[in-house]
Amino acid sequence: MRQGFRDNLQKARDELEDSQSELDELQKQIRVFEAQVDARLGDLLDLLIDLNAETAGLNERIREIREQRLFGGDLMSYTEGAPKPARPPNLKDLPPMGLDHRKAIYGMAEGTATTSGLQIPDLKVLYRKLARRHHPDLARSDADRVQCNTQMAEINQAYNEGDLPTLMRLAGITVPYGVEIPAAILPEMERKNSQLSEAEQIERKLKAVRQQITRLGNLPIVKLSLEVKLARHQGRDLLHEMAGELRYKVARKTAERDYLKAQIMASEEHRGE
Repeated sequence: MRQGFRDNLQKARDELEDSQSELDELQKQIRVFEAQVDARLGDLLDLLIDLNAETAGLNERIREIREQRLFGGDLMSYTEGAPKPARPPNLKDLPPMGLDHRKAIYGMAEGTATTSGLQIPDLKVLYRKLARRHHPDLARSDADRVQCNTQMAEINQAYNEGDLPTLMRLAGITVPYGVEIPAAILPEMERKNSQLSEAEQIERKLKAVRQQITRLGNLPIVKLSLEVKLARHQGRDLLHEMAGELRYKVARKTAERDYLKAQIMASEEHRGE
C-alpha cells in the first residue's frame, strides 16, 4: 500500500517536472520573440500609447470647455467632488525605456526583488511587459484584438490599484509552494498552500502549470510569432510590415492630437477676447 503511494507520488513529481520544463521552454520562446518585437516595434508602440493618452486628455479638456460654454460660470455643482473614472496609466509616468529597463523586461528573470528565493517583480516593470504582450496593435485578427482590449482593461485596472498579485497572475508568475512572502503580496489562499500535503501541493502546482501552458499558448503574441515564421517562409518580413502600419497610425494620431490642440487654443483665445 505504502509502496503504491510512493510510486504514485514519484509519478506525480515526474509529471510536474516535465510540465514545468515545457512551461519554461514556452516562456523562454515568448521572451525571445517579445525581445524581437521590442527591438523592431517597441519605440513605435510607446509613441502610439503616449499619443493615445495625450489625445484622451485633450478630448477631456474639450468636453470641459463645452460644458463651461453650456453652463457658464454656474457649471452644475453635481460635478464638484464627483469621482472621476480611472484612466489607463500614461507610460510617460513610468521609467524611461532605456537599455537597462528593456533588459529588466526581456533579458532578466521574471522579477527584480527576491524573498526566500522567490523573485517578486516590480509593479511598473511588470505592467510594461504585460502592456507590450497584450497591445491591441500587435493583434492580427479582430478576435485577437478584442481579446487584447479586454485583457488590457484588466491590466490597467490592476496597475491603477497597485494590485501586484493580479498582475503576477496575468503574467503567469506563480508562487512555489512552501514559500512565504508578505501577506500584502501573496493572497490568503496561496499562503495556506504550505499547509497542504506534498501530494496536494504537487497536484495544485501541476494544475497551475498546465493552465499557464494553455493560457500562454493562446496569447495573441504567440499567434503572431507563428505568423512571423510563416511570413518568413514566404519571403516576407511581417514585423517590417507592421512597423509601416504603426508609423501610419502614429502619423494619424499625431494629426488628431495637433487638431485637438488647435481647437483648444482657438477656444481659449475666443474666451479671452
